[in-house]
Amino acid sequence: MRWGECVDRGLIRADPGAVERLPGSLASAARFLRAAEKNVAIEEYEMAHLAAYNSAFHSVRAFLYAAGYVERSHVCLVTAVRHASSDDPEIVDLLNAFDKLRVARHNVQYSGSLVCEEEAAFCIRLAHRALALARQHFG
Repeated sequence: MRWGECVDRGLIRADPGAVERLPGSLASAARFLRAAEKNVAIEEYEMAHLAAYNSAFHSVRAFLYAAGYVERSHVCLVTAVRHASSDDPEIVDLLNAFDKLRVARHNVQYSGSLVCEEEAAFCIRLAHRALALARQHFG
């Protein structure tokens, strides 16, 4: 979805209090990442995948909050952070990987796709990368 469509549909909107949500988003990202790691340890790969996605989601969402916006759509989250951070190649690279993870998470959660150990490990590495990048930018 494009930036204008996300805004016009109310899926992204400016919010003067958005930046205040940043610490909570980073804390949520860290909690979900711990849950993902615990689920891999007990070979619950689908749950690890979902938790890793949630971790990465909250890390990416921190970039949205820092730009002064809130979202009501996972697709528009990616669009909005791209819009706000298009000049940072590290963030753009993260968003490309996160968007693929978003589609995979949808298939796991709604279509019952199975996840192997290697895929769960990849998702956790991506969540670590997302959280590290968010912490680098926002503490």
